[in-house]
Amino acid sequence: MPGPVRHARPARHHHIRIFAGAPRAMVDSRGPAHAPDRFRPSSPRQEGKRRLVAIESYQEFLVQPVDASWLQCNIECQEACPVGTNCRGYLNLAAEGRFEEGYILSREPNPVAAMCAYVCSAPCERACRRGDIDRPLAIRAMKRFLVEWHEASGIPDVMPEITPRQERVAVIGAGPAGIAVSRELALKGYQVTVYDSLPYGGGTMLMGVPAFRLPREAIEMDVRLVERLGVRFVFNTTIGVDIPFEQLQAEFDSVAISAGAVNPVILDVPGSDLEGVDYGVDFMKKANLGQPLTVGRNVVVIGGGYTAMDCSRTSLRYGAENVTIAYRRTRSELVVDEEELGETEREGVRMEFLVSPMELIGENGHLTGVRFIRNRLGEPDASGRRSPVPIPGTEFVVPADTVIPAVSQAADLTFLPVESTFEVNRGRLKVDPATYATNVRGVFACGDFVTGPTTLIESAGHGKKCAYAIDRYLAGRTDVAVAANVKITSSWRHDMPEFYDVLPRQHIPMAPVAARIPSAEPEVNFTTPVELGYTANQAVAESTRCLMCNYNIWFDPFRCVLCGACADVCPEGVIHMVDVNQLKTEGRLPEIEEAYGWEQGAAMILDEERCIRCALCVKRCPFDAITMERFELQEISTDGRLYKESYRDAQLAGTPGVAGGAG
Repeated sequence: MPGPVRHARPARHHHIRIFAGAPRAMVDSRGPAHAPDRFRPSSPRQEGKRRLVAIESYQEFLVQPVDASWLQCNIECQEACPVGTNCRGYLNLAAEGRFEEGYILSREPNPVAAMCAYVCSAPCERACRRGDIDRPLAIRAMKRFLVEWHEASGIPDVMPEITPRQERVAVIGAGPAGIAVSRELALKGYQVTVYDSLPYGGGTMLMGVPAFRLPREAIEMDVRLVERLGVRFVFNTTIGVDIPFEQLQAEFDSVAISAGAVNPVILDVPGSDLEGVDYGVDFMKKANLGQPLTVGRNVVVIGGGYTAMDCSRTSLRYGAENVTIAYRRTRSELVVDEEELGETEREGVRMEFLVSPMELIGENGHLTGVRFIRNRLGEPDASGRRSPVPIPGTEFVVPADTVIPAVSQAADLTFLPVESTFEVNRGRLKVDPATYATNVRGVFACGDFVTGPTTLIESAGHGKKCAYAIDRYLAGRTDVAVAANVKITSSWRHDMPEFYDVLPRQHIPMAPVAARIPSAEPEVNFTTPVELGYTANQAVAESTRCLMCNYNIWFDPFRCVLCGACADVCPEGVIHMVDVNQLKTEGRLPEIEEAYGWEQGAAMILDEERCIRCALCVKRCPFDAITMERFELQEISTDGRLYKESYRDAQLAGTPGVAGGAG
């Protein structure tokens, strides 16, 4: 295979458009121009036709049919979102000052939009193509601005019309997955009752995330909207204690278990029973529910996830003077985002990487320190990550009055009937990955209860899919198809917002470090917000940076004369015009079958990964052979669900699109 891949991100798909000899001899990988079916989603058979082509030893491109699936995959922020949020759409609306429309679009597919506005792990930002140019869009911060703008505006959320059904569904757990399940089922008219042992909704978000990062009002916003759909919440009720699980099975047509992963994984080292050891899940629960919490002068947190960061920062607010996070791998392998890690370090938390605890040291039953050993990275483990290997002779001790292990969490299965026949694998309830059904009829499970600890948005996505499966089960459907409705709008005029390509990422305003712990009262410190959010001007500036990945360049083979002006004017080196006979391929490409051996055969290769949609190539072409095409997609299933859309921003802005506009 020729040379290394130029861009390592696996989600990127470059495509090749071919010109041969004279303009009318062009062959295009997207099929004949204006073919009515050229944008249909690709079939599995088509997927196998992807090929590699190299123009130099260091440049390699993936040749792929350009259809609706490929065009949608170009909108990588949306593809990365577990609930399919049209991030690009609400950013474009916000850039125009249409904040309420942007809020509506950000809320529609996301059952936990308000919580995500503050603490989403933002996989959309990691996928954002702007990150290949400079820095990705601050999509989560933009969602926060829209949520807060909507809440401050007093504009009520519009509730959809729902046709009631008789079937009843019980949901165990009011966390992100439970909220998602109940919301989607309520929208279909089912009578949903949610049970939770906590006094309020939110689950792990309520008891695991500190209030200085996630205001309780945001949790209440999401719960309140689900309640308005007719969902009934029953709090302070523990299934298996207050209500037998069998009673739910008898009284409801289906049961969805979304009880999360709330039990700490025990630290298996000598001394773990010493006084001063407080597991991360329990530590944060006490802080969030206002229960008594004692923190020593020297605190060591063991782990590298969001819980570890939250525990360390909470310790500072409860009076700790020296806080250390010990992680067995490297900084680059932390699962938290850079902003969260950066704020943790700015507040004074010390990071120790490539270390593992060997023993907790104590005197008279009280903790005094932790003995660590340094690691090096060895061979990859089952997950593909390099396993930490202890280095003999590198032991050292860190003084500690409090140790907070936050390495992982596990599901609590004790509420399930002892005599039940539920299949369990490694402490987790087994479900069919396609239907989320357990082996017990009518019982489904989703979220962290099944997967183990994940992120807020991943749990919500899991919950939505589980709700779809329960709906199919109760409706007696065995097969659901999804149809794609696509509209392509071509234009020789395409103007991006002014300065979009040079605007830097807007810094997210934060409270000064000294102002984050303003009181001697831990409760005050714990609820003092750190992130302050964008102003309207900052929000417009940030959203203006969006590259509008729903637009793509299109070449008309009947107009192009192979002058190369487009390649000359492109500021990002997107367009390459190459002699066909210099291409190195794994086999003959059907796209250029006619051109092999021609003296003047030329291939036009577009590196879509670098395109900033500036349209200079469109404006420069002397024969109007290049247009910008706006792609709009609407995926609707045969059971009436909108699975994915890339058109609602145009509709909300009043522009006729794939599903019509507002006028």
